[in-house]
Amino acid sequence: MSASAPAALPPVLEAAARRIAAARSAGHVVTAFAAGEGPSSLDEAYAVQRALLARWGESHVGWKVGATSKEVQSLFGVSEPMFGPVFAPTVFQSPARLRAADFQHRMLESEFAFRFGADLPSRAEAYARDEVLAAVSEAIPAMEIVSPRFERLPVDNIPALVADFGANGGAVLGAPCSAWRELDLPAHEVGLSIGGAARQSGTGALVLGDPLAVLVWLANALSAQGLGIEAGQIVLTGSMTGVHAPEPGQAAVADFGALGRVEVTFE
Repeated sequence: MSASAPAALPPVLEAAARRIAAARSAGHVVTAFAAGEGPSSLDEAYAVQRALLARWGESHVGWKVGATSKEVQSLFGVSEPMFGPVFAPTVFQSPARLRAADFQHRMLESEFAFRFGADLPSRAEAYARDEVLAAVSEAIPAMEIVSPRFERLPVDNIPALVADFGANGGAVLGAPCSAWRELDLPAHEVGLSIGGAARQSGTGALVLGDPLAVLVWLANALSAQGLGIEAGQIVLTGSMTGVHAPEPGQAAVADFGALGRVEVTFE
């Protein structure tokens, strides 16, 4: 299902791609793009992302979707979500104990993830909700690690954030649930605590009204770019508990109720 090799980037975008790739490979951060240095539109941002994805040497195991709440869309000045790839070396099982030094930013989001059991390749016809959900095999309680390659989260430059793999730094996964169709996902509540203190709670309704709506949006957004979702890949659907950054040594716990807990500590 791999897309054909992306077209060569214009020099400005090629320089931006190389800058992001170097920062991610070396594990350091870079200053924000100055005017004229990086992508200036979402189309250009996704062109950089596709080029980087085609060159990346790590196993591509899924996608993250961000800006799925009205609050975050307003913060970024957008009217729809955005997406980025997720790679095998930065997907961890809960409870995870990770080196703080490996993540320049340690911002956590509590999210529903879903594993696909069938391919959804790129095609001309839009995917209907029933088609997308028929391809889903499991729901997984999860936390996304948001860790952009810039000195700060570029809330004022969404093209830079999208080009940088959607600022994905990794994910921590809990126990999968194959009986997910029995769940009322929009009403399902999740609570996040850090260092034993409650931080924020929310429900699935905060992400496009329903985490499953996020999957439908992504299947069609990818398809429009000649990409798809592959069997075995996971999709993270956006935060229900905002964005919170624990200090090293503090345990962050996302409580998904009957679905269990997801825990990570940066040491």
